[in-house]
Amino acid sequence: MKMISMNSSNRDKTIKWSGYEWILKERWGDMHPDKPICWYDPKCVRVDGDYLFLGVSKNAKEFNGNTVNFGIGLVSCTERFGYGEYSIDAKLPTGRNLWPAFWMWSWDSWPPEIDVFEGYTGRFDYLKFRILRILGFWNVQTNVHYRDEFANRMTGGRTHWFGFKNPSKNFINYKVEWNKGYIKFYYNNRMVRNVTDPRILESLWGHSMNVVINNSIKDGFTEDNLTSSELVVKNFKYTRYPIDQ
Repeated sequence: MKMISMNSSNRDKTIKWSGYEWILKERWGDMHPDKPICWYDPKCVRVDGDYLFLGVSKNAKEFNGNTVNFGIGLVSCTERFGYGEYSIDAKLPTGRNLWPAFWMWSWDSWPPEIDVFEGYTGRFDYLKFRILRILGFWNVQTNVHYRDEFANRMTGGRTHWFGFKNPSKNFINYKVEWNKGYIKFYYNNRMVRNVTDPRILESLWGHSMNVVINNSIKDGFTEDNLTSSELVVKNFKYTRYPIDQ
């Protein structure tokens, strides 16, 4: 596996992958101030051919006098996206207390945010049985964050039935179609969720979206979990929709 060389002419380290340029951190910084367990470590990002690999490492770094022990792989696309179809083919990482995700949020504000998937691992990898959602046993969730006239809100994370293929052992296609009339989520070409609430859709009108793909960790992650595998992504595809579609 080869490491892609970084762009030294830019202040931020970048890679070229799937026809787009990506920085190796969030565009606003090297770590999330509300998630001090990890930081965005460029050494956790590598590309081999068409494949993007995002890992987790023990690589301590100081931020404002505090030590952050773990680095994670995150890429943030420099392109501004609008209405359209977004998809990746991904094999999720294995290990305890992981939190991989494929999502986008506005260049102008937060919210809005569209989470195509957020995966959560526990004792049994991504398996999590629920009495009220017995077929949504893969703990891989969709969500939409938005703002109404009163507060920041979200639709709520929801698991879905998308077959018996373990998402950490198989490549699954994760896709969202976003336009004025709906936000449709697909896992392996099966539509798993359709958001049509006008209040939610209106809150996204006119926003350009920043696409982010990342591995990450949850509270409870320890050095014993560093045998975790990488998030592997085959490709990122985007098809633009007309603005009035």
